[in-house]
Parts: sequence; C-alpha cells; structure tokens
Amino acid sequence: MKVAENIIALLLMLVTIQACQTNNVNHKGSAGHVSSGEELILKGRVSVPLPESYEKLLLDEYALIITAPEYTVVYRWIDQKEVEFIGSNKSPYHFFESVFNNPVSDVEQRFLEGLKDEVYQPNSPGNLEFYYFNNGDGRQIYILSKSLSFVVEVTHKGDGDKYINSVITHSKLQ
Repeated sequence: MKVAENIIALLLMLVTIQACQTNNVNHKGSAGHVSSGEELILKGRVSVPLPESYEKLLLDEYALIITAPEYTVVYRWIDQKEVEFIGSNKSPYHFFESVFNNPVSDVEQRFLEGLKDEVYQPNSPGNLEFYYFNNGDGRQIYILSKSLSFVVEVTHKGDGDKYINSVITHSKLQ
C-alpha cells in the first residue's frame, strides 16, 4: 500500500511540475518594423501597430506600457472625465482638435503651451487625425476621431521616428 501511495504522489508531483512549466517567448525584432497581424487594439476601437521587440507589457486602467531596453511606449486613452478634470466641458475630440488647430480657452492655450515642440499634423489616412511632436526624450502622438469617445495618446521614449511613422501609416478604426 505504501508503494502505491508513493507512486501516486510521484505521478501527482510530475503532473504538477508539467502544469507549471512555461514557454519563453522570444520578442526580438526591430521596434520600427511592423508586419501584418501585429496590432494592438485599444479600447476595442483603435488599432495601432504593436512593436515587435519588447520585454514587458504593463496594463493600467487608463494606460498600457510596453518596455524594451532601447525604448518605452506608453499608450493612454483620454476620456470625457479626464478632459473635464483638465477643465473643459468639450468632448475629447473637440478639446484636442481645438488645442492643436485653434485654441480658444485658457485651458486649451495652457495645454498647448505645455508641449515642448511644434505640433505637426500629417495627412491622415481614413477617419483618424494625428498630431505629433518631439517631447525631448522621444515623440508623442495624439490620435483623434469624431466617432470615438476618447483620444489616444502614444508616447515613445527613445528613437521613435520609425515607430511614430508606423502608427500614422498603419493605425485604423475597428
């Protein structure tokens, strides 16, 4: 009986060890290179290219952070509550569209003055609008659409030119 109990205990231990086994995924690649099928969908509505090379993904209520040795990307979604906290009653789209094109209120002007560089608006494919600027350590881009109840902010710290260009080229509404 003792031998049978030892065999059962050994089998249970082997099953437990097998269940705890993990596979290490190699996330090596270029942060600027994007292939089809590698996308990140934010709030179920906005698809942006996912960097190929990363070590960690950290998810928060209002943000996703992707880290690698050579860069960090922070994706934030700014909703109506946050815009109201900033001090505006406008929708997120109308607030940021006004900030980047024709700031009229003190809140909009202060927000624009807080940016570290000139804001650029590239030609936008589809029904998304993009506004980006250098933020000292990298680049920051805002993604707007009239059909969204939020605005996406992507901050890339590191050499972000290729990735930001990829975001502009490959992002789309779902």
